Amino acid sequence: MELSEIILSIRASRSMPTEEDLRSLPHKKAFIYGRVSSQGQVRDSRESIHEVAKLMVLARQDGYRCDIDPDTVEEWLESIQNGEDVSRTMEDGDVAIDCRDLGLSGSLGEDKRPGLNALWQRVEAGEMGAVYLTEGMSRLSRDRDRVLGYKLLKLLKEEKCRIRTPEGVYSPAVPRDWDYLASDIEDSAEELKKMGVRLGRRRASKASQGRHVGNPVCPGYIVEIEAQRRDGSYIMGKWRPYPAHQEIVIAVLKELVRQGSVHRAAQSLTTQGVVFPFFPDDLKYMESRSVLRQYRRDSRGYLISSAAIKGLATNLSLIGIWEWMDVLIEDNHEPAVPVDLFLQAYEVALTKHPRGRAAYAEPMEWSDLLYCYNHDQPRKIAAHSKLNRWACIRGYQAGLESRCLYTADHVLTPPLTREFLRCLDLTPHAQSVLERLKAEAGSYSLEESRRRRRETELKSRLVNLRRYLGTADTEREEIYWQEIQETKARLEALQNRPPAPRTTPADIERVTEFLENLESNWERYPRRMRNRLLKLLVDRVEIRHDLVHIEATVVWKMGFYQRITISRPTAPFTKDKRWQPEEDNLLRMLWPTATWEMLLAALPRRTAGSINSRASKLKAKRLHIVTSFETGPLWSSEDEDRLRELYTKGVSTAEIASRLGRTEHAILGRASVLKIRRPKGHYPRKYQPRWEAENVKVMQDLTSPRR
Repeated sequence: MELSEIILSIRASRSMPTEEDLRSLPHKKAFIYGRVSSQGQVRDSRESIHEVAKLMVLARQDGYRCDIDPDTVEEWLESIQNGEDVSRTMEDGDVAIDCRDLGLSGSLGEDKRPGLNALWQRVEAGEMGAVYLTEGMSRLSRDRDRVLGYKLLKLLKEEKCRIRTPEGVYSPAVPRDWDYLASDIEDSAEELKKMGVRLGRRRASKASQGRHVGNPVCPGYIVEIEAQRRDGSYIMGKWRPYPAHQEIVIAVLKELVRQGSVHRAAQSLTTQGVVFPFFPDDLKYMESRSVLRQYRRDSRGYLISSAAIKGLATNLSLIGIWEWMDVLIEDNHEPAVPVDLFLQAYEVALTKHPRGRAAYAEPMEWSDLLYCYNHDQPRKIAAHSKLNRWACIRGYQAGLESRCLYTADHVLTPPLTREFLRCLDLTPHAQSVLERLKAEAGSYSLEESRRRRRETELKSRLVNLRRYLGTADTEREEIYWQEIQETKARLEALQNRPPAPRTTPADIERVTEFLENLESNWERYPRRMRNRLLKLLVDRVEIRHDLVHIEATVVWKMGFYQRITISRPTAPFTKDKRWQPEEDNLLRMLWPTATWEMLLAALPRRTAGSINSRASKLKAKRLHIVTSFETGPLWSSEDEDRLRELYTKGVSTAEIASRLGRTEHAILGRASVLKIRRPKGHYPRKYQPRWEAENVKVMQDLTSPRR
């Protein structure tokens, strides 16, 4: 190969494509996108819909391979217009037709328009080289903020994708075409903005006359139909009470006032079976216009929840007041409930009642700092102050997954706090803080003396100015009065200024004690104060865990983190009583046919209940029940007296079980039934966790991740 040929080939590969190259068709595959803004347009705008079939013919003329007959596309589009249940996508060869967005507004995002979402994904994947539209960019987006339109235009530019309309071919990669398509986005946004202003003005005028403007109708009312348009839609008038629902609304508000709580009222109404009945056939049109369409329902009617009660108790429409934006019209329509009842219910609904001890409990030490990283996205670990437990149960509460993390506070907090305090050394800063406090204490008296001297000067000036009053010169008199007013204002501002904070020797002593003995005095401070100090220094704690270990990474705000591995504690007798693999194998072999005497002899460490429970977990099948078994010996009064005597003396449960010939669980269970309490200091101790820590200094910007 000659050198000149190599140079020519390199120049050709590196040369920029021309405008003709960027507009050339066919290129990859063609995507025909069909959209109109409303279902009425789908039904009535025949020409707009059938433009899609013309685009298919245009794509074939541009060179795209497609064997679909145009008449077939016409019939398919007519089926969609008639509301038939047919697929709204069609693809053959190099042409894909997507009409899933027919009837959807162009102001919606791609997540709410399946057709646009499919186009986005296929362009990103590099499948599509041309998008066929009946008009310009307004078919793809009519976003008032222009964000979606420019995102689409940028995507088409990056993928060298063409836009084909009946007027011509445009490439966003060509600057001139970009400007043309961008102007289409701007024109659509401005048109939508002006349309919104016109519609808003019309609706505000209609609302000022007390007429229905499309907002959901409050329960207890129906809206009258005045006439019907040619397209089948209704012209709505004013609201009027609907007796069947009006009675329910009054009953709901009375129950709310009687109970004094939204939650208790909802429970009471559910118990009584109070619901809003369904609309009769002659009022079926209200099912899509009433707020009740948002309520849960069963076979009896619309159910009443706490949120529904609060919404009713705060809805001014129930007493005849019409609200629309800044329009507020009193006596607009007939009230559905008495005003006195509504005012009482309104006050109850807006009163916040603390719910139980947890409403007053201080936050736990590491509250709002722990995040579970066992998920794709970190989840905040909830702090249950009343139970002193940490829980990652968001998915469990939603019924989507099993409980992730549920552990006692003494398992997580002591390791985290001790390692935090071990690395927190405030001694180097103590001296500078104390010197600053002493300087502030010295400057307080100076500042106070300056303030008093300035106040004396202003009072003296005020007295002197008043002596000059009473002259014959009106101009000079006016100047004196102006000076007096200004001096009075300055004096008043000085007297109303709060005094400077005074630092006393006692304050310095307390700060010294705090800085030098923080670790030893940590438990003496309230949990709220400890939590505030932790939040000042710690960004977050990343928790990763399994059944045996918890790995906690404490991320400090100053560029430092600690990795702490915690071994979850378990009671000794719990460890000893875990089922071993050899026991499981023996149980699987004996369970189908062995008698209970054989099972208890083969597994001497297990009770009959434990064996039965384990067999159920292993899903072992028993062929037949050979004999019945007896439970443990019954508790006699002598056994209970002996248990009460030993238990109240503080004897360990293991020793009591040995003396009485029973298990530890049996001892604890019987003590609970008899309501026996141990003496103070003899309760079973909490098994403390064991942990190892690794401290790492990191010089980086530690911004919190999106949670």
